[in-house]
Amino acid sequence: MKKIIFFLVAMLAINICTAQSPVGKWKVVSHVSEFQGKKFDSHKALLQQRPCVAKVFYEINTDGTYRLNAAASGCEDRYNKIQEKLHSEEVWNVKGNIITIGNKKAPTVGQTYTFTVSGNKMTWVGAEGQGTITYQKL
Repeated sequence: MKKIIFFLVAMLAINICTAQSPVGKWKVVSHVSEFQGKKFDSHKALLQQRPCVAKVFYEINTDGTYRLNAAASGCEDRYNKIQEKLHSEEVWNVKGNIITIGNKKAPTVGQTYTFTVSGNKMTWVGAEGQGTITYQKL
């Protein structure tokens, strides 16, 4: 019996130690989607129209908030305010390797992604056809 309990505790400790955390400051480096059988990078297209977006980043905080930060982007003030307002109520939740981005009023309802963290890269693969988002840690 002691061996079984020890084994279960060891497995739990290993699981906790290897759990991935999205907490940090991240910038999007690509957002690949598919439409009518063709893949495209919407982030690359956005950068062509608005190069300042390369300096926008996301803050995934330990308090469960998920915020876009455009303060030092150099984008026009109106654009920054609109983007920051869009993300002002967002929260995140992780269960295993599934991250859900929801709203403060409905934190478990939102977009769901399978995520992996490898070094300074984080990849989100959309569960409902949102494509694949790749982030780089700042």
